[in-house]
Amino acid sequence: MFDTAIIVLLYNKEISDSTTLSSLISSGTQFSNAKLVIWNNGPNELTSCDVSFLTNLGYKVQIEETLHNESLAVIYNFFINNNQAEKYIFLDDDSTLNANYIKAACRSAASVVSMPMISSGGKVKNPVINSIVYSKGQNITANDKVITIGSGLVVGKGVVHELLRSFNSVFDERFYLYGVDTTFCHRLTLSRLVASIRIIVGFEHSLSRLETESERVTKFRQKERSYDFGMTLRYYYSFPRALYILARITLHVLKCILLSKKRVFSILFLFRAYITGKHYKAL
Repeated sequence: MFDTAIIVLLYNKEISDSTTLSSLISSGTQFSNAKLVIWNNGPNELTSCDVSFLTNLGYKVQIEETLHNESLAVIYNFFINNNQAEKYIFLDDDSTLNANYIKAACRSAASVVSMPMISSGGKVKNPVINSIVYSKGQNITANDKVITIGSGLVVGKGVVHELLRSFNSVFDERFYLYGVDTTFCHRLTLSRLVASIRIIVGFEHSLSRLETESERVTKFRQKERSYDFGMTLRYYYSFPRALYILARITLHVLKCILLSKKRVFSILFLFRAYITGKHYKAL
């Protein structure tokens, strides 16, 4: 049994190129009795599997590779099911960790979910409480709606057991990329686990929605966001509420088309996701 099991998910990146792994070392603070899983999710094999800089610090390191860009939910559930630990930490490959976050994560109890304050450009962007970005010192009640991104999440084994009892899995494997973190938050709400959420000091993290990207990448993200939200409406909202939201989004998208403005969602993909209840990779 480890005190902490950590997964760092790589995509199109070598181990040595990961900001997360580099900052884990440079922070000057390490996790003790920790298992570190480095998961390369493709599209190419790693050219170097040298992890001596991590094992020298006491980490037990395991490398996994799935070159077909596996579902994040599938990877995360596999990671949890195959590693016994008091708590589990989920990290992307481009987060700038710091000593304060690591210390807070180390102190996170097995009975709670610790959500770090995620900053981008020096400003806190997550978590979001009742549609408003969290502000330091803010209290969270059992009736609040809390949403955050996945990177930096610290999930205690007690919360894992409750989610397994309610859903048979911690993360919803109907989702592939987008939606894996938000549906996790919805599951906390449905399982009455919001009171177990703790907000901890966080770190700087690159957020794709705030970056300037190529048209190809923009279209990809639009498709992913549309499938994410359409499926989320189907599985985590009541039928009347889902129809109301779909109608509002449709009107908003049509307005954007008329005014030649950037659109977050595609109506076609949004409705296809809602009606089929499946991600396009599963169709």
